[in-house]
Amino acid sequence: MNWRETGYFAAHRLIGSHVADYFQEFLALHRGTAAQLDQVRDKRLEEILLHATSETPFYRERVTKKVPTLEDFPVVKKGDLTRYFTDFMVPELKGEYESGRHAKRYSWIPVKSGGTSGVPVTVIHDCDFRDRGRASRLFSQYLCGFPLGTPHFLLWGSMKDINEMQDSWSRRAVNFFQNPYLLNAFRMDEKRLEEYVRLINESKIEHMMAYVDAACELVRFARRRGLQLRKLKSFMACAGTVTDDVRQLLTEGLAEHVHNKYGTRECTDIACEDNDGSINIYSHHVYLESVDDANRPVKPGTLGRLLVTLLGNHSFPLIRYEVGDMGVLATERSSGGAPWPRLDRIEGRVSDFVCDTNGNYVSPVYIRHLIGVVHNPEAIERYQLRQLTRTNFELLLQLTPETGEDKADKIIKSIERDLKAVLGAEADLKVRRVEEIEHSESGKFVYIQNLYTKPGA
Repeated sequence: MNWRETGYFAAHRLIGSHVADYFQEFLALHRGTAAQLDQVRDKRLEEILLHATSETPFYRERVTKKVPTLEDFPVVKKGDLTRYFTDFMVPELKGEYESGRHAKRYSWIPVKSGGTSGVPVTVIHDCDFRDRGRASRLFSQYLCGFPLGTPHFLLWGSMKDINEMQDSWSRRAVNFFQNPYLLNAFRMDEKRLEEYVRLINESKIEHMMAYVDAACELVRFARRRGLQLRKLKSFMACAGTVTDDVRQLLTEGLAEHVHNKYGTRECTDIACEDNDGSINIYSHHVYLESVDDANRPVKPGTLGRLLVTLLGNHSFPLIRYEVGDMGVLATERSSGGAPWPRLDRIEGRVSDFVCDTNGNYVSPVYIRHLIGVVHNPEAIERYQLRQLTRTNFELLLQLTPETGEDKADKIIKSIERDLKAVLGAEADLKVRRVEEIEHSESGKFVYIQNLYTKPGA
């Protein structure tokens, strides 16, 4: 254990966190047997199912069996979390939430999804699940070859940088122990990309964590400009789908090992790829299903809709939650001898990028965060940004029926202001409120469409 890891866990113990214990559990199970892992998983699954039906209104009203199985539970959609939010809470949490007071200093927190699938939802993580979530992220880094405290590039979105804000002291302390070198994925014009290439080439840092699309653009930029990009040892791919083409691009142009990490803010880390190419599911932490259109489990090796059950979070149980992704569960366990069940592949969602009026890449993660989170006062149901030409953009907004014209005008003006600042001074952006935005022919909803091809792409 290095001194940064020691300091990180010591700081968390001071505030009442048990993240160190849960991280050690990850390591112990990783070195154990499949039977030991399955025993922990089955016990936690049974506990959360019984707890949910006895303590929370949402599940008590919908599941009547005294000893229910997982398939007795309804599939929870994102809309259910919004519509029945407090019904997912146990009475103690509901009382604290509605009063706005926490009974303990280290307690539950609201967690809003990142908006990468569109409009975000909010869940509650109790203190126990907060710690398990932190441990899952630390274990993902461990699998990717840069455990806690190892210096690494973090090509990530930073709204504080754009808005010239300062991090809180607690965030600065966490960053100190985690040891990242931040490269802002929300600011990727030609000048900054050139600077990122220079920093990587001159640094001795050997690892990177990044948005998939941002890392791909970094590699493509270096190739277009004829710049040599020093190869790193490992790359953790986040917030995007690692297709075969993406893997080839990143392996050839950025890192020796590309690790596909899968997770969401509301569910924390779910699975991560190791050096042997196995996408290991953290099955003692979350239970992952792949189901058909009738919500029945499909056989391993078959594509299905992914459902997640949190094996913990007793204050706000989340069972058979549909995250909005398609995936395939593998028929066998980890190929490297570890006991974890595996994801064969993650299909992910349809996404696209746009480019500003100067031809610079604009991250779709930034667009979705800006519209779906920053400027969404619970009024935006759906939206779709379309790039029509180099300078012409169209944003369709589907707002809730109760949103009045005055509120709609404020939302539109704030989005126009911030979006045009990113798209460029020449951008002709038309924002229209519409009653409904149609799905694509494939049945998926597309939040960003680039109907204009980037020059040189």
